Amino acid sequence: MIRWVVTGPAGAGKTTFTTALAAEGATVLDGDALGHEILARPAIVAAVAAEFGPGTVRGGAVDRPALGRVVFGDAEALRRLNEMTHGDLTTLMGERLDRLAAAGCALAVLEAAVYFLLPTPPVADLVVAVVAAAAVRQARLEAKGLEPAAAAACLAAQEHMADLWHGADLIVTNEGAPADLAAAARRLWRQRGTARPPENTG
Repeated sequence: MIRWVVTGPAGAGKTTFTTALAAEGATVLDGDALGHEILARPAIVAAVAAEFGPGTVRGGAVDRPALGRVVFGDAEALRRLNEMTHGDLTTLMGERLDRLAAAGCALAVLEAAVYFLLPTPPVADLVVAVVAAAAVRQARLEAKGLEPAAAAACLAAQEHMADLWHGADLIVTNEGAPADLAAAARRLWRQRGTARPPENTG
């Protein structure tokens, strides 16, 4: 199975890019949804409450907006949350990718903003970073319904990751219309989507 990763900061357009790839035949694995699964685990819920206060948990589940208000404004708190969850998230991503391979999937795309922050990122044949200027991303997040202050806090929390995107195999700058980004995804599919990586004859 060919394995691609699409990463990049909030508001850059990762989902638009992966949706276009899915329309061409790729199977997309949503890393954010997997993150939700990790936060729903009872042991993680208890750990979050103990580490960040009972106000971050409501009705036996992590209150993501409340937790976000705590960690997005505090780099050390965000580091502790990542340390608490990223090991399990890495394992879960690997398990789901292996499950797709066993089911005969030809090309899987993992959409994961935190890919370069994981302790041992899943091996990929191609890593694509979708990026955009901060002002563009701020406007997009607000258009999705985030309050300006919340959007700004989200962007600030990822500012330290700016240099990480340069570790991608391909960087796609998305500051135009969604249709332009979808067209870029389709071009990538035509160029590399049907080509399998060379066999290791080592």
